[in-house]
Amino acid sequence: MRYSRLAALLVAASLSPAWALAADPAPATQTQQQAQNIAEFDKQMAQAQENLQKMQAQMEKIRQTQDPQERQKLLQEHWNTMQGSMGMMHNMWGPGMMGCCGGGMGMMGGNMMGG
Repeated sequence: MRYSRLAALLVAASLSPAWALAADPAPATQTQQQAQNIAEFDKQMAQAQENLQKMQAQMEKIRQTQDPQERQKLLQEHWNTMQGSMGMMHNMWGPGMMGCCGGGMGMMGGNMMGG
């Protein structure tokens, strides 16, 4: 009886490194995944910068126009661009600024900026 317990313990101990290796992804796969994530993030960041430049140009047009109807139209375009950019950034970083602060509070929420 004592030998059977010892044998079972040895078998379990000899298999545990195999289970650990099977559970861990290959380092090369993990590196490739990180490289893809970084490339995708860079692509999205470039799009966000383009949108920011577009919004700045829209604001300049808004400042220069004298016609109230044209100004209202430009403000609506700016609002739509801003909302699209915010949606893209939400997908890029998750709720809150860069995924911080939990619960979607963002930087302007509870902890920072006098919350």
